[in-house]
Amino acid sequence: MPRGQPFTALCQAIAAHARPIVADLHLHTTASDGEYTPSQVVALAVREGLSAVAVTDHDTLGGLAAAESAAAAFGRGLQVIAGVECSAEFEGREVHILGYHVCPTDTRLLDALEVACARRRKRFQAYLTHLATSGVVLPSGLADTVIAGAVSVGRRHLAGLLVRCGVARSRYDAFRRFLEPSANAVPRTHLIPAADAIRLIRGAGGVASLAHPPAEITETHLGLLRDLGLQAVEVAFPAATAGHAGRLRALAAALGLAVTGGSDCHGPEPTGRVRTIGSKGVTRDELDALRQLSGHSAST
Repeated sequence: MPRGQPFTALCQAIAAHARPIVADLHLHTTASDGEYTPSQVVALAVREGLSAVAVTDHDTLGGLAAAESAAAAFGRGLQVIAGVECSAEFEGREVHILGYHVCPTDTRLLDALEVACARRRKRFQAYLTHLATSGVVLPSGLADTVIAGAVSVGRRHLAGLLVRCGVARSRYDAFRRFLEPSANAVPRTHLIPAADAIRLIRGAGGVASLAHPPAEITETHLGLLRDLGLQAVEVAFPAATAGHAGRLRALAAALGLAVTGGSDCHGPEPTGRVRTIGSKGVTRDELDALRQLSGHSAST
């Protein structure tokens, strides 16, 4: 069915209405590279009428406690799911493994995340050094403030610094002109094998899901990850077209995997609805299936 045609849009609208979103399972806060504080994430989720959200910051559970406190203060019954997005490596490529319903006090998971965040800080400093050798010197005070303000730092923080200092016009411009060309000079240092990420998540009582699978992913690759212990696959996310989402759902069904989904919201940018909280997510049945996989009781 052609994209952008009125009939296609109508079918998508009908499908969305038939599958109402009750939970956004992919959200970032200021604990990693999001722009909303945990309490702001909760407030926006309440405004959207969601039943549950998952705080899935990069390689950290640092925003969870504040989000849970905010949800309790609102008193609207919003469930905050303990989540994380682990940066990992699978067959030579970076993949992100989402963990849901993890125990936030699991020492093995926390220790691994602490190591990952330390490596992130090291890479952040390596980028600053490389940019300086290229003639782009960022104020050390600003960089120190960024490092102190987030548990898990990353390239999005660097892009924001480049914009604040007037070096780049936007984060997109910062990535295009400075960060992507520097990628080979600053090798990634914080990836763990996907098998380890899955094992840590499941060892903490959680459910492991593959985040935003690329369009070229095959049943073979997804099957290999399932054999490593993967339990779910993200099928609803901003970059997924209706066709790609449908294919992922079919693969999940064929491989016996649950489905997850979320907006991958990092803040108010970019403009528009595509990444706002609640714009992507899962239905009640899908949320309950995920809970059951984790051993938690289903919602009522």
